[in-house]
Amino acid sequence: MKKKIVAFVLSLELLCFLFFGTHGLSSDGKLPIIDGKKAVATVNEEPISLEDLNRAIAASHADRSRDEKAGQIDYSDIMQRLINTRLIVLEAKNMGLDELPEIKDALETYSRQTLMELLLEGYVKDIEADDEAVRQHYEPMVREWKIKAIRFKKEQDARQIHSQLEAGGDFDEILQKAVEWGVGEADRQANYIKNKDLTGGVAEIIAQMKIGSTSPIISIGKRGYIIFKLEDSRLPAAENQEAMAIARLQALNQKRVEAARDYYNALKKRNLKLDDALFDQLDFESKEPGFEKLLTDKRVLARFKGQKPLTVGEFTQTVKDEFYHGVSQAIKSKRINKKKSDILEDLLQKRLLVKAALDQGIDRTEAYRLKVKQHEISLIFDKFISKVVAPDIKLNLKDLQTYHAQNAEKFTSPVLLRIRSLAFGKRNDAVTAIDKLKKGTDFSWLGSNAEGQLDQNTEGILKFDGKLVTLSSLPEKVQKAVSGANSGEFRLYEGSEGPFYVLYVYELFPAKVEPFEAVKQEIAKKVFNDKLKKSVEHWADQLRAYYPVKIYRADLEK
Repeated sequence: MKKKIVAFVLSLELLCFLFFGTHGLSSDGKLPIIDGKKAVATVNEEPISLEDLNRAIAASHADRSRDEKAGQIDYSDIMQRLINTRLIVLEAKNMGLDELPEIKDALETYSRQTLMELLLEGYVKDIEADDEAVRQHYEPMVREWKIKAIRFKKEQDARQIHSQLEAGGDFDEILQKAVEWGVGEADRQANYIKNKDLTGGVAEIIAQMKIGSTSPIISIGKRGYIIFKLEDSRLPAAENQEAMAIARLQALNQKRVEAARDYYNALKKRNLKLDDALFDQLDFESKEPGFEKLLTDKRVLARFKGQKPLTVGEFTQTVKDEFYHGVSQAIKSKRINKKKSDILEDLLQKRLLVKAALDQGIDRTEAYRLKVKQHEISLIFDKFISKVVAPDIKLNLKDLQTYHAQNAEKFTSPVLLRIRSLAFGKRNDAVTAIDKLKKGTDFSWLGSNAEGQLDQNTEGILKFDGKLVTLSSLPEKVQKAVSGANSGEFRLYEGSEGPFYVLYVYELFPAKVEPFEAVKQEIAKKVFNDKLKKSVEHWADQLRAYYPVKIYRADLEK
């Protein structure tokens, strides 16, 4: 069996190992110590610790929209949600929901996953990225390419010009001819373009090109086709701190993933003896001996140090569980044998990593206990909601229509527009350009020939390249400049001391209220969730009569 990098080890890259700081509630005032921790409240004598509350506050920060302004945190509201959750969970346990097989199975799966995560996180936590690795991630993000391009509307014209270039023709001379013949449009002056502003396909092509070489014909959708010449590349003189931070994180994660992979492979080498020959012989799709017969096969497939061996029968059961929609269909479609290596690797990594975590006592740590407890609360709470609360919630058409009428602004699409721009150093040059455009001069031609234009790479200059944007995303003064414009109009925008911009609004999509039928499902979800929240709060209010609640800080009470 070929050795593979296991899926779980690779998933470490998704963890990113970031730690977000946030302000929590301080322990001003005396709080009782329960189970060794400061408690802010108790529900049926079970404590809610100050740590529990601060974690909930941190989660509230994380859930906020980036556009939402920071403000005074309502600690009492967060406190009530914690209390309501505990009340619901207590009632769910009294109903026996925590004993349901699906709850136990889900918690067991999560517990194993948590053991593995904490094991590998602990192993890689002190690893640091070296400067060379950071540089390798940083440079592609910030590199700029100087290119000169010709755009064609027809592929046939592009092919004709490209054949001349392949025959050794001079790019600038051919570019000039393409423009004169009217088959191509071009910027006569090469421009530096940032790597991040290129589409994925173009970026990959440029990365393989040499300075001075010409690209193949590239389709740019409805806009036609382009051919460009790569004239130069450069790295910005000033370090881009944001890009550097991203590069450092990427390099760090890569090194941690590699270290975790090496650690796992070392565990395999020390603690596993796999019968490769037996594994290769296993044919889950053959009529002989047949899948059902393999379920009872006692032959040992893998031996582990300090653990019971893995038999063919046990592995076959794991394969069966993987295809929970039906093994028969998987056999008919010849899917099982293709996946058997991945299924075995996943099984081996769980056995090896969980054993290593238990050997290190990770299951006895506070971090593990807390994660499992929080997940258990979440599982039980969700089960109560789905089995007890949600079934009683009913929606009617009138509720949905009323919500749509009262919240029309939520279902109004934004004004969308495409803008292209020219920047001038003098106002008169910009006004002259607008006059020419209104008289029918082609915008692209004017952009290549108008006098007084500023270099597009001038620091601080605004650039609009025709990408679809929302009106509200534009700078406030630009919004005013294009306000009321229709598709095809030209507007002058001037800063307090320049530059002076010609803004070409060549496509505009007005705001419009989406009809009820188009957003009916979205509204139904919103109304359902609102009713669900009220129902949960009602349940919690009722349960307070049976499960006493004590809050130890006055500012946490509603």
